[in-house]
Amino acid sequence: SSKSRIKDARPVSKLRPKAPMVSATNDTVLAVTQMLASKRGDAAIITDESGGLAGIITDTDVTRRVVAKQLPASSTRVSDVMTANPSCVSMSDPATEAMVTMVENRFRHLPVTDDSGAIVGVLDIAKCLNDAISKLEKSQEKGSSAAEDAVKQMASLQGAGGNQAAALQALLG
Repeated sequence: SSKSRIKDARPVSKLRPKAPMVSATNDTVLAVTQMLASKRGDAAIITDESGGLAGIITDTDVTRRVVAKQLPASSTRVSDVMTANPSCVSMSDPATEAMVTMVENRFRHLPVTDDSGAIVGVLDIAKCLNDAISKLEKSQEKGSSAAEDAVKQMASLQGAGGNQAAALQALLG
């Protein structure tokens, strides 16, 4: 696994994932979106009857799978339009690994689990990018080559293509 290649990497927990907003598979899209709106959220974790992770639904899912298809939000079950069995990241996984997962798969939200597999949060790509930028700024202040090392580290992660490394290089100027 790529975890073994990253020494002393900041864990996902340091990114302070948001507390999950949770709904059930039999809830309607309307109920879920009203809950999200009231809490100013943009993603909900969907659980099955036993409380386990069934899926995730985001504002983008609602736009593309409900509104654009003119489905009735008041009678459409969230389970019919959610992303089932989403990729997850653990609180102890490297933050850079979470970022690569999100960038490569074009995810804006990623469920976060504890070591027992229970959902404890949701990571937002904005938080990941903010963390990466802060890390780069700190490394530039130190005048070290840590920024270049960070790019090389990202490129060495399993599945990370040249595009991600190039994008980070561009970010560094």
